Amino acid sequence: MRLSICMVSLNCRRVVEDCLESLRRSRFTDFEILCADNGSTDGTLDYLRAQPDVHLIENGWNAGFTRGTNQGIAAGTGEYVLWLNTDTILREDSLGKLIEFMETHPRAGVVGPKVLNADGTFQPQCKRGVPTPFASLCYALGLDRIWPQNKSVSQYLLRSISEESTSIVDAVSGCCLLTRRATIDEVGPLDEEMFGFGEDIDWCVRASKAGWEVWYYPGSVITHLKGQGGAHSKPYRKIRAMHQCMWLFYKKHLAPQRVWPVTALVALGIGASFLMRTVVTWMRRTVA
Repeated sequence: MRLSICMVSLNCRRVVEDCLESLRRSRFTDFEILCADNGSTDGTLDYLRAQPDVHLIENGWNAGFTRGTNQGIAAGTGEYVLWLNTDTILREDSLGKLIEFMETHPRAGVVGPKVLNADGTFQPQCKRGVPTPFASLCYALGLDRIWPQNKSVSQYLLRSISEESTSIVDAVSGCCLLTRRATIDEVGPLDEEMFGFGEDIDWCVRASKAGWEVWYYPGSVITHLKGQGGAHSKPYRKIRAMHQCMWLFYKKHLAPQRVWPVTALVALGIGASFLMRTVVTWMRRTVA
């Protein structure tokens, strides 16, 4: 088997069928599909049970994206491993082009495609830099949109790099991330302390530290619907997990190089963001 496609499902019945159908239309066919279901209650589980080409892992509870992906990786046999969200739609050549890129770039440990929204616009999160305190502040304040060609200001979403430019980056999106099993063997599994947000940046940074290259490759294109099922079906859990992962990433990769006042400010900023997003979400749901 050349490729193991690892998916994690949670209340995503509206989108998972389209995702699987797009995989079945792929011109690259040497793959297996492994899906860990985290306790779906909307018909997703019954649908997946009826798919003969899906190796289903039933967790029965929300074990998280990272644990579910690790389960798929462990159960698979492919030379290459693809993390794939259930709310993605691939083109017929998406998989083949990613595999071809890896085979022509032997030091590439990770490659991610160009990712589009449903309306065809570009998702800038598919090529990212390390979210340092300065880069995160510029992103939060929208300064990267004002000065996109300033490499320091636009460091997080790498806006100075064209969406059509094949480039080495710090991280790609975990919605569609291709790696080698050899890279996984060296870097290790996803960090399950990160429930389901930020694990892609964390793992890409770990791969880079191990000497592997991380590439953004716009020659392969997919669509990511975003906000369909998964963690988005549990908004408060999503907000908590997002901010927990921000702090975990900072502690692991950035805090050792910074003085304590900076770390204190980062902690305050993450805490304030958590409270603000929680209140805004509560107000929106109350009004709705």
